Formats: sequence, structure tokens, C-alpha cells
Amino acid sequence: MKPRSWAVFPSLRGVLIGVQVVLLVLMLGGAIFFVVGVKALVDSQRFVARATATDAVVVDVAGVVKSVRRGSGDSAHYEDVTIFHPVVRFVTAREQEVRFRAREGSEDPSAYGVGDSIRVLYDPANPQDARLDTWTSRWGYSIYLVMIGLVLIGIGTGIYWMLRSRSKLLDV
Repeated sequence: MKPRSWAVFPSLRGVLIGVQVVLLVLMLGGAIFFVVGVKALVDSQRFVARATATDAVVVDVAGVVKSVRRGSGDSAHYEDVTIFHPVVRFVTAREQEVRFRAREGSEDPSAYGVGDSIRVLYDPANPQDARLDTWTSRWGYSIYLVMIGLVLIGIGTGIYWMLRSRSKLLDV
């Protein structure tokens, strides 16, 4: 009878349990990102299906200061960056005037100018529920969440199966 690997190397048993826990947490986190992303995709699809498109005008540009991580490794640091979000005004099919600040923005202050025409989508039943009619606004954030989830699940699963196929050390 072949002895178990952890019986030969008892100090590895705790390390291997730790590796399994880390991989499980990584895959669980990935699953959460994936599920939240899929729900956001479904919500976006429902919004787009009921939304009405119209032209809007940029009436203001709101600067929001955010702390952004720059660089990597030893040169990583945080710096305050101003993100410029367009504030747009549009008139609904029922002649109701609506203003809102878009969620998406740009570090480039000239990306949006007062007086620019921009396309928006809004919910006719709730015109305050409006967003820019762009790919990022429709799908981008949801796709990013799904992709992050798949990458985390893939990394965790890949490492687990690589370790498992190379040795039976994970048979704890």
C-alpha cells in the first residue's frame, strides 16, 4: 500500500489545505463576479428592450475627483484624477424635460463640451432612468464583470487541476 504524500511530508499538509482554501475562495469570488455580471447583462437587456432613444444636449460637465492606482510593482502609487462626466438634458416624448449626470466619463476635459449633441436611452415609464446610448453604457460594465469572473474561475480551476495532475499532494 502506497503511503499518502502528506504522511511522508507532514509539514506540507497545512500548506496544502491553505492552497485548497485559497483556490476555493478564488473560484467562489469568480463565481460571484460572474453571477453579478450575468444579472447586470439581463437587467441591461431589459432596459434596452423598453427604452426609447432620443437626442440630448450636454448642458454641463461635472468633474469628479477619484483616487486611481497607477503603475505596478514597486512603482505603484495612487493619484487623484478628475473624471469629467457630461450632464445632459433631453425632452421625452411626453414633453417632460429631464437632466441627469452620466455614469461614464473621461479624464480628457475636452471629451464632452457644453452644447454637444449626444444620444441617450431612457425608460418612458421612468424618464429619470436614463443613460448614454453607448456600448459601454449598455453592455460594457456587465461584460467586464462576467470576464473577471470567468478569469478568476479559470485561474483557480487551472491551478487546481495542474497541481492535482502533477501529484496527489492535494489528497488531504
